[in-house]
Amino acid sequence: MARRRAGGSLYTCLILAFAVEALAATPAPGQVPELPAADAPTLTPGDTWTIRFSDGAWAKRTFLRETAGLLIFEVTQGWADGTSSQGLLHLTRELATVRMLGADGAELLRFVPHSLGLRFPLADGKRWQDRCERFDLGKPAGTFSGTFQVVGTEDVTGPAGTFRAFRVEGQAFHPQDPAKVWRFTHWYAPAARMEVRLRAVEPDGKVTEFELAEIRPAGYLPPPALLVPRQGGQGPAAFLGVWEGYWREMTLATRLTVERIDADTASVIYWRGAYVFPGLQRPRQQRAEGRFLDERTLRVPIWDDAGQRWAETTYVLQPDGSLAGQWKSGGGQATGTLRKEP
Repeated sequence: MARRRAGGSLYTCLILAFAVEALAATPAPGQVPELPAADAPTLTPGDTWTIRFSDGAWAKRTFLRETAGLLIFEVTQGWADGTSSQGLLHLTRELATVRMLGADGAELLRFVPHSLGLRFPLADGKRWQDRCERFDLGKPAGTFSGTFQVVGTEDVTGPAGTFRAFRVEGQAFHPQDPAKVWRFTHWYAPAARMEVRLRAVEPDGKVTEFELAEIRPAGYLPPPALLVPRQGGQGPAAFLGVWEGYWREMTLATRLTVERIDADTASVIYWRGAYVFPGLQRPRQQRAEGRFLDERTLRVPIWDDAGQRWAETTYVLQPDGSLAGQWKSGGGQATGTLRKEP
């Protein structure tokens, strides 16, 4: 699995972890809901999480098995330019990264004894310290020390829903250069079984965030209505093919290519024409994965390179065979009609 971040960046030390547990009982009206201490998770093969980053990257991680005390995940990583790669991720039972392997089995990244991050059980007020060594492609890339504290619990809302989460604040540094500090805020939700949000601030002030986009527990089944066999041209199968149209409010050509449908999931290529804005005067396309909300409605998250944020496109199959499209990004939106190429 190819990586876009190399060298001494500590961000990679902390973005690769997962977690679990159950939420506390609903509190009385007017009370702030608290969480019981959260132990390290017991995962089920097939559990899958999708996260998306603030730079347009995304990752899907599926738990495969536990081997010799390590949790093994299959990982697909994608970037805003449309490229992607696959590999394996090895975590401790406490969800700290031990190593990352490429699709060919080659070791890309390793931590000794493991990366910095959460330490279970999590409970309000807990503090801890940790230390690790990092190796990139087998070569030493630095030693890191860190301190962390659970500062409370709060509600976090994102694409996957609203979760009650532990807020964990931490900082890490090279012991050889303690003035160079990385700062982190983790939001770990027991009900989501992982961090639902993470914010990392590097020593130069650069900020990167990720948020949970979707959870699919092992054994997930899509809505029964999406599994009913239909004649050609009806239901989700009607979306297969190449659709072209315009976003009216932006006077922008767009194309949606639906390559494959698997139950309620669609593999697509989203294309848009050239903006009139400087620097964006070129067409752009990206691969994405959409979800059917019902048998006539497909929703696809895409990276808005003009706004530098995630956008949401929704396509509804009309009685005349066209698609009514809606694009939303930040406070802006556009609509359009797309028709299938013969």
